[in-house]
Amino acid sequence: MEFMNSYKRLDKRCKEMNGIGVTGYIEDMEQIYDGSYFVTNWEEDYSKLKKYRHIRNQIAHEVYAEEGNMCSDNDIEWIENFYCRLLNQNDPLMLYKEANKPKPKPVKTKPEYYEFNETAEKPVHTPVHSNDYSYFDILKHFLPVMIPLAVAAIILIMIIIFFF
Repeated sequence: MEFMNSYKRLDKRCKEMNGIGVTGYIEDMEQIYDGSYFVTNWEEDYSKLKKYRHIRNQIAHEVYAEEGNMCSDNDIEWIENFYCRLLNQNDPLMLYKEANKPKPKPVKTKPEYYEFNETAEKPVHTPVHSNDYSYFDILKHFLPVMIPLAVAAIILIMIIIFFF
């Protein structure tokens, strides 16, 4: 009767979660097509639950089906272990839910730049404020764009002078 007692306890816990029991847990797993991608041993847990539900149904409904010849101590141990995993929220459905939980959006912050002080060993972190930009800072950011434009302007002027 150890198997049936363990199974009933597992079924009761599943019933508290989904209102149906082990069958409901199995059906919930069947609704998830990519469970084995996110949860290790997904398929193994699914097949074991189906196997033990089948054994339980045979013991409960068939005349000559008995626990002694249908299951072992390892089966009882697996059911007890799965029950503990449910209690610790370490079962396949909970692990899947955790793996697919939406990631929090990153918090936007003000842009920052670093000032390099020749005497300091490390750059000095300075937050950006709208009035903190010097002429050099502006020139430093626009210089990569300004140089090619200046070269293009000089070439254009030379072409105009050469042809006229």
